[in-house]
Amino acid sequence: MKLAAKLMLVFFAIVVLLAGVAGYFAVWQGFTRLERQHVVRAEEIARQLRLQLQASGTSRVPDMFVRVLQQNGNQWEQLRVRWVWLDDNEAEPYRPLVPVDRLVRVWDGSIETITVRDPSGVRHLLTYCPIRLESGRLGGLELAESLQSLDDQAHTTLIAGLASIGAMSIAGVLVCWLVGVRWVGRPLDQLIAKTHRVGQGDFSAPLDLKSRDELGQLAVALNEMCSQLDDQQQQIGVETSERLAAMEQLRHADRLKTVGRLAAGIAHELGTPLNVVSGRAGLIASGKLSEQEIQQSARTIKAEADRITGIIRQLLDFARRRSPQRTQIDLREVARQTTQLLEPLATKRGVHLIVEDNGHPVMACADFAQIQQVVTNLVMNAIQAMDHGGNVCVRMGTQATAEDSGKVPTTCVFLSVEDQGAGIASEDQEHIFEPFFTTKQVGEGTGLGLSIAEGIVREHGGWMEVQSRVGEGSRFTVLLPEQTG
Repeated sequence: MKLAAKLMLVFFAIVVLLAGVAGYFAVWQGFTRLERQHVVRAEEIARQLRLQLQASGTSRVPDMFVRVLQQNGNQWEQLRVRWVWLDDNEAEPYRPLVPVDRLVRVWDGSIETITVRDPSGVRHLLTYCPIRLESGRLGGLELAESLQSLDDQAHTTLIAGLASIGAMSIAGVLVCWLVGVRWVGRPLDQLIAKTHRVGQGDFSAPLDLKSRDELGQLAVALNEMCSQLDDQQQQIGVETSERLAAMEQLRHADRLKTVGRLAAGIAHELGTPLNVVSGRAGLIASGKLSEQEIQQSARTIKAEADRITGIIRQLLDFARRRSPQRTQIDLREVARQTTQLLEPLATKRGVHLIVEDNGHPVMACADFAQIQQVVTNLVMNAIQAMDHGGNVCVRMGTQATAEDSGKVPTTCVFLSVEDQGAGIASEDQEHIFEPFFTTKQVGEGTGLGLSIAEGIVREHGGWMEVQSRVGEGSRFTVLLPEQTG
């Protein structure tokens, strides 16, 4: 209804303007017509007066003027005609009603028309027609007529205009109310409600407007847009599900690849406890041990079996497919379990894993298994980057990000993996998170590890940073929003 009200106000403004202009021109035309009549009458009387003067040769102009008026009889009703002297301040009855100094044009022989008000406030139209006598004196005719009737007509016109505007206003209100509500208000309300539903993601319930105007066309276009958006939303949902499934497949394949790499180190790690179990079991079976020695051997077998079970459980837990589940996790526990899992592989390559822990919890809201996969990929890459052994240091803590960094969190937790390997060339650093990009030799990597890790971190609302110098090593840092409380 706001649009209908605005249209109604514009309509009223145009009506008022047109009525005012029409009334003004009507009054102005009436005044102009009366002024022209004055001039015509003054010229006619002056012509007759000049003829009388030429015929009689007398200089008694006032008497001659009276005879001319008598000849015209009642030709000019409501018009008062006088002879006046215009060359000085002549005393009554021949002094003009207007001071002589205001009658400038009569000195040039031109007719002059002036509007004045009498003491009662009534307007009068005065017309002066100059006549110069043979004696040299300047006289003339003064035509005076009251403008009361014209003012009354203007007042009547104004009242009639206001009445017409009032009548049109009432009719306009009724028309705009009835037509505006039916043809504009209701369709607009339906369009606005539909737009709100679209904004909330509801593309159902198409509009059914019967009108064939622009609002009806807009409703048809909106229905078509909603239909297309609904189809695209369903398509995007299917594609997103397929993309998530493919991504999870890649991540699971990456975990299985890591498990394969761990197999050699874990096989060596399991060899020692299996030898201990086998030896102790042989001693017990020989029957040469005392009861106390048998108990001691049994406890040793139990401890080594638990050790083997723990190693295998860690490996199976890492390889098992899990649905994402975000909880409050301590990055220290992630680092501890990951280094324990990779310790056999690191030892085999002569690499020492170091976890720096300041004793304070480093909490984040994340999926434990996914973050462990990230850390595993980073530590595995660090181990493989050191062909001659060395140290891999895992650090974690809390830090504040720069305000101009463009990142959402201002305070975050971090976990960094630093190695003493060959480093990464500067021209390769901007590509290391791209899928299938790798600097390893053929057969050592697919180029998906860092891409998968970076995707997991980004899904957790964080980001990854890398600092590396050729020949000095690399440091990869995972930054996640801090989880407090």
